[in-house]
Amino acid sequence: MTDFPAGRRKLLLAEIGESDSNLLRVVVTDMQPSEEVSNSPVGPARRLLPDPSSSVELIWESYIAYAVRNESFFQAEEGELQYGSNLHVRESSAFLDYVAKTTTASPTFPGPFQHWALYTLNHCLDVVSCEQPRIRRIDGATS
Repeated sequence: MTDFPAGRRKLLLAEIGESDSNLLRVVVTDMQPSEEVSNSPVGPARRLLPDPSSSVELIWESYIAYAVRNESFFQAEEGELQYGSNLHVRESSAFLDYVAKTTTASPTFPGPFQHWALYTLNHCLDVVSCEQPRIRRIDGATS
């Protein structure tokens, strides 16, 4: 995960999709505050703008399950890391329990798997896969 931005970042989920059968592609973009200050209901604020030069692509070559949640409805589970990096590997979670109860996946087939949790400004993405994602920085606008 060396190509994933370190620390807690203001990330936007810019793209998510399956470009091939069961291949999951995700693009996140770092958000930067604008120079312009405007008034908001809570006081002075700077609008966050995407910085396409800081986009990162994550590709899971295969997955067992994934889910996207609106961040507004996020509820942390007991023991869930909420600080540090935006991308975590979860050892136990309600999503892993859900996958165990609703799929035939097991450590025998397709093999040992992990829960990857990606937290962005507006979305929470959960991916269960036997493989870690390929991560690379991409230049310019996403495609």
